[in-house]
Amino acid sequence: MHFHQPDTDPVTACAAVRHRRARLCARIEALQAQSDDVFVQDFPAVVAAVEADFRREEALLERLGDACLHPRRADYAVVLCALHRTLPQIEDGDAVLGRQVADALGAVLSVPWEAGTPLH
Repeated sequence: MHFHQPDTDPVTACAAVRHRRARLCARIEALQAQSDDVFVQDFPAVVAAVEADFRREEALLERLGDACLHPRRADYAVVLCALHRTLPQIEDGDAVLGRQVADALGAVLSVPWEAGTPLH
């Protein structure tokens, strides 16, 4: 007996990725509405959520045998590097930098996601 795995259907899988990204964008938007203290405290959790989503996306692209896996990995590495380079300053209270990074992150995550196309 064969069971359909939704994460191996490209249409369903891409819809799931778009849904997770929309949730992340909403989370970033809600974070931006918080006071600086709360923003600084909660920003690291957003970074962790982005890391987890990127891992899931990479695994999905691997399962789909997507040709854009390597360019996507490079794109994800750039985003994660920027997040990790600025995270210590944000954790030390630089809410202005944090809000700029959150704006940029929201813009990147809101780019329409489709298998077979790199971010850049």
